[in-house]
Amino acid sequence: MSDAQTVPPVTQALAAYSSGRIALPADVQDLALRSLVDTVAVVIAAAGDDAVRILREGTDALPGRSTVLFDAGKTAAETAALLNGTAAHALDFDDVTLATHGHPGAVLWPAALAVGEEVGASGRAMLEAYVAGFVVSAALGRGIDLADHYARGWHTTSTLGAFGAVATAARLLGLGPERTRHALGLVGSMASGSRQNFGSMTKPLHAGLAARDGIFAARLAAGGFTADPAQLESPLGFFAMYDRKPQPARALEILADPAAPMAYGLNLKQFPCCYGAARAAATALALHHEEHIDPARVRRVRVTLNPHGAESLNHHRPSTGLEGKFSAEYVVAAALHDGFVRLASFTDAAVRRPEVQRLIERIEVDESATPPVGPATFERGYAAIRVDCGGPEVWRRVDVVKGDRLAPLSRAEIDAKFRDCAAFSGAGIDADPLLGELWGLDGNRAFAGFAALGA
Repeated sequence: MSDAQTVPPVTQALAAYSSGRIALPADVQDLALRSLVDTVAVVIAAAGDDAVRILREGTDALPGRSTVLFDAGKTAAETAALLNGTAAHALDFDDVTLATHGHPGAVLWPAALAVGEEVGASGRAMLEAYVAGFVVSAALGRGIDLADHYARGWHTTSTLGAFGAVATAARLLGLGPERTRHALGLVGSMASGSRQNFGSMTKPLHAGLAARDGIFAARLAAGGFTADPAQLESPLGFFAMYDRKPQPARALEILADPAAPMAYGLNLKQFPCCYGAARAAATALALHHEEHIDPARVRRVRVTLNPHGAESLNHHRPSTGLEGKFSAEYVVAAALHDGFVRLASFTDAAVRRPEVQRLIERIEVDESATPPVGPATFERGYAAIRVDCGGPEVWRRVDVVKGDRLAPLSRAEIDAKFRDCAAFSGAGIDADPLLGELWGLDGNRAFAGFAALGA
């Protein structure tokens, strides 16, 4: 990309899209509401998380009208987005999309709720702003090689999410296309996030920072602050910096499609850990419940994942709950030993149990383009596990987990997850009235917080 004139005006096109008319077909509205309910659930569940507590204590309590969801406090929109975004990602229980290989809800909804409450936006306007942010993030994901971007260490929830957050915030703040271009350019100097921090408190902070920075950039642009109006496609801009061989023209392919979010869909998690471990968790649970394996008799466990399936699972001998979320070995050991993988599975004490650590030492993880058991082909991924207990090996394989966009959770199952998260938080929240408010966020009434939270 030696000359910005040889590539399409991506920054201008994304600004025009996100500040223009946003279609909201019924299935896209349902997707947005599912993301909202799931995101608020996992924010509330993280009320007692150490990272959330430390961040809350170390953050200035600026005056404002935006609600901190996990304690119903009021603060400035940027601060609320930082806290809610970090909490949304703290337990790694938040939604995932193939559009960005990241977590859209943890960035977009903290931005939308914070700004929407500040300006009194309607529920429908907030849903439209979420969709604008989703599509902008997805467009940038289409324009780069996501696999290479991720492999080089970038956390896409942050690098792409920040652009989605600024589109969401700019729309709710009423920015036109020109100032939205500057907002996109501004956030281009903020988008960051290193995957080396996976398994630490900094990983969820990425989501909070992306949500906060999106609001901050939009507010600066609203006041006339400038950035390069062609930042994304220019020779030293986002595409050139974050990808070796970007294809900016591809970023514009989805803008004209009202159903674009449905092409990627959402994966809502069953297990509160890295989504890369979900298939392994489901497979190990099937072995536990169907084969009644005695963990004490296990000699060897072989976990085989699809190529790049272990890319995010970088902790092989975890000693903390956070590391356990990014350890295929621990997730499989916990599933085989306990018969469940729950929020309580990821405390430091749970990970450090001697009997679980001994089991971890017997687990080997590898990748293969050809599954070792079952059909020789797969669509998007698989996990196959073989267990040696001294007799004939037993095995199971899972290609699609419940909650995947190909096997979505029902509304009743989403509600059940919400109630579990509310109970886990210990905050005494009455889940059902709050669920009613969340599922009903599609009208024209000005949003002033959730009454069920006392907000």
